[in-house]
Amino acid sequence: MLIIPAIDLLNGKCVRLFQGNYKKETIYDNNPLEVAAKWISYGIERLHIIDLDGAKEGYPKNIDIISEIVKIHQIPIQIGGGIRSIETAKSLLDKGVEKVILSTNAIKNPEMIKSLCDEIGKEHVIISIDAENGFVSINGWIEKTKIYSIDLINQMSEIGINQFIYTDISRDGTLSGPNYKKILELINPKYSILAAGGITNIEHLKKLKDIGVHGSIIGKAIYTGNIKLNEALKI
Repeated sequence: MLIIPAIDLLNGKCVRLFQGNYKKETIYDNNPLEVAAKWISYGIERLHIIDLDGAKEGYPKNIDIISEIVKIHQIPIQIGGGIRSIETAKSLLDKGVEKVILSTNAIKNPEMIKSLCDEIGKEHVIISIDAENGFVSINGWIEKTKIYSIDLINQMSEIGINQFIYTDISRDGTLSGPNYKKILELINPKYSILAAGGITNIEHLKKLKDIGVHGSIIGKAIYTGNIKLNEALKI
């Protein structure tokens, strides 16, 4: 199972939000470049970066920081937050990003997702399923929809997407444990699931691996020290 540290960027700083609430942020470091270097020094296979400003505004806002991280470190990086056009996605790949993460357009413009896969290859596209009580939220988790997680995954699978991130919003940043029940409902050999939200300790990671998750994205728990990255990478 992949262990993927998360860096969330807001106003150029490394932060964590509580349940995706922009009014409940904790700043963990003023220098995301140093944080990236720290996590990469442990020998991780992939880094997860979310542009929170971009997710809210609808276009990437922390491009300079992201570009610098990509330029310095030869490691696969997946980027999300405000990627709403094919041009933006292609621009990020041109800068060296390996995978782009989209969520809002999976609902608002699924044809764009299909066209994006045709242009850059589906192996470079991840769809993020950010849900609360089973229903997907978009636009930086601000807009709630009436679309169920599994329905959106099935729809995206039909157009060729085979990589998904599932985040339980109610547990994100809470250190309250993953929503195993919901994650289990999504496990399918046709696609891979990266789990996020609520992961607090090594036992959580072991259980996620046991139920068939392809990878776990860890945020707050590695910043607080609840999870030691070197121990997590041994799972």
